[in-house]
Amino acid sequence: MTLKLATGVWVYSGAQDRFCVEGYREIPRMQDIIPAIAKLKGIKAVEIRQTDITPEMPVKEVKRLLKENGLACSAVSTTLSHSRRFSLAGFAQQHQKTRNAAIDEGRKAVEIARALGTTEVTLRLYTDGFDYPFHVDYTSHWNTVISSIKTIAKFASPDVNIAVAYKPRDPRKYLTVSSVGKALSMCQEIAMKNVGVALNFSHALMAGENPAESIAFLNRAGKLFQMYVSDSYAFWDDMMIPGSLHLWETLEALYYLKMAKHRGYVTIDIQPQRLDPTHALQIAIGNLAILWKKLEKLDATELRKAQRTLDATESQRIIRRILLQG
Repeated sequence: MTLKLATGVWVYSGAQDRFCVEGYREIPRMQDIIPAIAKLKGIKAVEIRQTDITPEMPVKEVKRLLKENGLACSAVSTTLSHSRRFSLAGFAQQHQKTRNAAIDEGRKAVEIARALGTTEVTLRLYTDGFDYPFHVDYTSHWNTVISSIKTIAKFASPDVNIAVAYKPRDPRKYLTVSSVGKALSMCQEIAMKNVGVALNFSHALMAGENPAESIAFLNRAGKLFQMYVSDSYAFWDDMMIPGSLHLWETLEALYYLKMAKHRGYVTIDIQPQRLDPTHALQIAIGNLAILWKKLEKLDATELRKAQRTLDATESQRIIRRILLQG
């Protein structure tokens, strides 16, 4: 298995936050972003957001840019948090007209994916959740979210997969699909072949999970559709360079992706607010490539034998040897 790396175009965003609302840099044009990504050795594909497609930048032009620069489209993602229309809810919206508009955004992502030649769409349900006790009717909230995803998945079937990204919070104080367990439970309830989970390393940390275990958990059910890598201090979605903080956990996550024979892209999902995006991506690519190469030295049979002892010192000796020695 080879490591197939992709990155999102949002790495080059203005990276604004509530303290610097104008952003930390000028946002380059798509005509400049895609060629910049293409120059990075190791990146094979780019993820596009449905909001990147505009009258000024139609899907035909994005397709041309990707082809000219030798890049594939790894996925198309839908996020509704860009619009105040969906500030109260998107896929969980009880107002039918607004909910239909949210579903249309998901359908739009599917159509863009088909036009760009990818079979993958990621849904980011970051407006669906609650902020206060008694804020929502949890049962109807879940029912509506599931119904919305089913509607999009039926539109996408049979040629496009729908991966639901989970995250415990941000921008809502509590997000509805907040953990790997909830995400998998939802997929099993929907029971459609083209509905799975998008696992983000930092989101798993935020949810108090070990990302490698979450990978193995989803792989058991055949529902690991998308993998995003970054790093964080686990309190917030810091979107930092992968391997910069949780080196051991990143190595373990890559190991379990390898054991799962993950055939999809591993997408770098960072937001370098005070760093040059190209330089940050270069470090991210290097970190992942080095860790992947370290795994080539790992004897999986030896590791499994050590793990069966349930003595952590046995597995630690093996991992220390491949990561820190020679």
